[in-house]
Amino acid sequence: MKITKDTKLITSLAAKQNNLGPAMHNAGFAALGLNFIFLPVTTDDIKGGIAAVRGLRLVGSTVSMPHKQAVMAHLDHVDDVARAIGAVNTIANRDGVLTGYNSDWVGAMEALKEVTALAGKRAVVLGAGGAARAMVYGLQRNGATVTVLNRDAAKGEALARSFGANYAGGLDQLAALRDYEVLVNATSIGFGTTETPVPAGAIKPGVVVLDAVFVPTETTFLKDAKSRGATTVPGYRMLIHQALFQFELFTGQKPPFAVMEQALLAVV
Repeated sequence: MKITKDTKLITSLAAKQNNLGPAMHNAGFAALGLNFIFLPVTTDDIKGGIAAVRGLRLVGSTVSMPHKQAVMAHLDHVDDVARAIGAVNTIANRDGVLTGYNSDWVGAMEALKEVTALAGKRAVVLGAGGAARAMVYGLQRNGATVTVLNRDAAKGEALARSFGANYAGGLDQLAALRDYEVLVNATSIGFGTTETPVPAGAIKPGVVVLDAVFVPTETTFLKDAKSRGATTVPGYRMLIHQALFQFELFTGQKPPFAVMEQALLAVV
């Protein structure tokens, strides 16, 4: 694509960048012939980053850790869903007015719905951070009941209480829970390592298992779940679906799913 004075710029604000978002979005722009470009920016200064989005009239930005909570104070508006979850990972600039959204829950739920219906299901979410909040919100919105497990009891109880979910103790309590059909790892355990949040034997056989961790593409947690007969959903499926949400928000165009999926798989 030739960059001109009319090229519309989208960025990503993060303390540590990767090539996944740029690969998907830029492939989508090219496929539709859109004069957009996605350029990530590494920053520890989220206030300054937001000032740049506003001052340089960027179309918008994605937001990654550790800025998803802090960014909310610097926006003009926060979507009701993002406010309920307590985190923003997508910003749209409409004539200088910056509005924050959360696409994490969309990505996770669409990834799960590729393999199972969620209404009436009983789900367990491991973790109590921002990703876990998005998971609990999304699962409940889609008609599932949710139990939270987290090593820090105060955080786990607070998360469960804020959404009317159940808290059942630490991660080591998973083996005691036998009535769930969906299991989600919303912790960062296993990211870039062979660690796993729970031992294989604690995973109920035959359930649906999603890992929010996307590096490696098949984590130890997912390998263990597969050995227990689970239907597994890798974290990169979440990335694709949340990118589709963001693409349409930024461009107003229906995203080219197959093109963006292929671009992600080439770099993940």
